[in-house]
Amino acid sequence: MSFRARIAATSAVAVAIAVVLVSIASYVASSRSLRAEVDRDLAEAAAELNNRPEPILLGIIQRIEGELFDDPRFANFRGRPDRNVFGALPADRFGGASGFVQVVDVTGQLVSLSGDLEVPADYEYLPVDDQVIAVAAGQHSESYYETVKVDGASVRILTEQFIPGLAIQVARPLDEVEDALSRLAVILGVGSVAGVALAAVLGLLVARLAMRPVEALTASAEHVAETKDLSHRIERSAPDELGRLGQSFNTMLEALESSEEARRQLVADASHELRTPLTSLRTNIEVLADSEALTTEDRRSLVTDVVEQLDELNVLITDLIDAAREEEPADSLVIVDLDLIARDAVERTSRNYPDVEFRLDAEPTAVRGEPRRVGRAVGNLLDNAAKWSDKGGRVDIHVADGVLRVRDHGPGIEDHDLPHVFERFYRSTEARSMAGSGLGLSIVAQVAATHGGTATAENHPEGGALLTLTLPVAPITDPENS
Repeated sequence: MSFRARIAATSAVAVAIAVVLVSIASYVASSRSLRAEVDRDLAEAAAELNNRPEPILLGIIQRIEGELFDDPRFANFRGRPDRNVFGALPADRFGGASGFVQVVDVTGQLVSLSGDLEVPADYEYLPVDDQVIAVAAGQHSESYYETVKVDGASVRILTEQFIPGLAIQVARPLDEVEDALSRLAVILGVGSVAGVALAAVLGLLVARLAMRPVEALTASAEHVAETKDLSHRIERSAPDELGRLGQSFNTMLEALESSEEARRQLVADASHELRTPLTSLRTNIEVLADSEALTTEDRRSLVTDVVEQLDELNVLITDLIDAAREEEPADSLVIVDLDLIARDAVERTSRNYPDVEFRLDAEPTAVRGEPRRVGRAVGNLLDNAAKWSDKGGRVDIHVADGVLRVRDHGPGIEDHDLPHVFERFYRSTEARSMAGSGLGLSIVAQVAATHGGTATAENHPEGGALLTLTLPVAPITDPENS
């Protein structure tokens, strides 16, 4: 299933659930409202009968032979011949919508009916159970409602005590209520199906509109994959989530384009830089192959040159590998002592440049980094300063608070060279006569950038060049709590 279809299906399902829940809630609310209205009608009918009990009492008196109640409400109706005591109520089954009344005594016997004082022998009256008898006898003081089936019809009944010894049951059929609820169920069902269908159609339209930016992004990604054109960009859209996604895609393409350009430049520069030492090596080796034409001293001199050229080639390859490295993964960074790394670098560089004096002023300072690469950067700074120092010259190194400063006492850096000091393979006119690959200081800048620091170059006011490497200081931990 496509993403567009999933969006449409999800919206249709969500709307369907909402419609079904609303329909159920509407049906339940309507059912409760209609039944509550029936209950109110039954309660009003019962109250009216309790306020005008004479017709029922007269009928009961006429059915009791020779026995009269002492209740004063009988006084005005003893001996009256009225028989149609419920003339206002229809005489059909259960009284239709107007209701139906029956009176039951404590024995469960029916003593009065709506519209007829005589109880037919085959009449299927309202059910009478122990709870109804308890109400008649006064053992159950509260009235109650119930819904029962009588002759296949649903009837709502209110039962309460009429007078001590008698319970009155006011009933009303629920045919109209059930018919209304059935019609409502059909309407809600049809409305729900129509709503879900409409939601599915609207979901497709919404999905189509929502997918347009995604389709544009997909087309751009496929175009880049097919053509390798990293200069391609997505047109900026609305400033929403998809717009931000498109902007992120453009940013990624810019980074890839920059990385690809740097890779191509590195390959081109590396090819150029490697060609010279390899050509020199081949020439010297070819000369060595003609051993008969060489004296012992010449052969020894050529072997020395080959070894030195191999060392330079090894340094160049190492620089190329370091220059091609990406950012160090976070889990490879540890807390290192920059002052100790500087001290080790001074010892190594002093052996390579015995005619240069190195003065180290280092305070304890810890930084977070990859030890080998930080050490390489510091070594490159010292090596660069030593190259520009005369015999007997001095290099000053100061380390404190995550900052390492290296100052030589050489000629300094020309103003037009300062912006390019940390570029790969950049060598000033004066430096081209010196050994080196032009990658040393670019590696320093790369190490600084990948560790969240900076590398700067300037001329010292008192002469010479001043190069600074700044790395983030690592938090000092308490040994007792670590």
